Amino acid sequence: MQRRERILCEGPSSLGDSDLIAALLGTGGPGRPVELTAAHLLASGIGGLRRMQPAELLDVPGMGEALAARLLAALELGRRAACARGPARPRLLHAADVAALLWPHLGHLAHEEFWVVLLTARLEEIRSIRIATGGLTQCSVLPREAFAPALLHAAPAVVFAHNHPSRDPTPSAEDQRLQLLLGEAGNALGIHVVDHLVLAEDSLHSAVEGHISLVCKTG
Repeated sequence: MQRRERILCEGPSSLGDSDLIAALLGTGGPGRPVELTAAHLLASGIGGLRRMQPAELLDVPGMGEALAARLLAALELGRRAACARGPARPRLLHAADVAALLWPHLGHLAHEEFWVVLLTARLEEIRSIRIATGGLTQCSVLPREAFAPALLHAAPAVVFAHNHPSRDPTPSAEDQRLQLLLGEAGNALGIHVVDHLVLAEDSLHSAVEGHISLVCKTG
């Protein structure tokens, strides 16, 4: 399999340093295999390559201005990527914060859906995932289904939520039983169940904060 195909099929991490340099350079200079040029560039390791100046690159057999510029651009992109910080994610500290996140998904449904919000240790959203779809008054969920996304994405904390199309967010006896069951399962798995929400049209119930009226909804 060619280097380019391996990068696309197996990912760039499947290649060693020399093969990555060779893939970046392409065919190399006239009359000199690209593998020899890559080996020369890596004589002092990746750190040495990063410190090479344009004039030093041009002195390497097989390197011309175009290849030197390509390599310098790739090294600079790698440096910028290593220094870059991802966009700040808001912390979901209150039930209303989670409700605002889920309203576009659950706010106006005529059937029940059960969702999990995966959180970091700082209570930042990793992602929100629908676990199950039910009928008008019920949505059945098993603990193994509810926690599967958290285990898959190594989320240390979660918020569970479902909607009540009846417009009354008061948890049913079955809701309360499920909250207790999921709390026990979370303790056993080492995953913090931060809250369990029931969303209605203009209000919600939080297992932690109780009943909350929402004047303005997001979404």
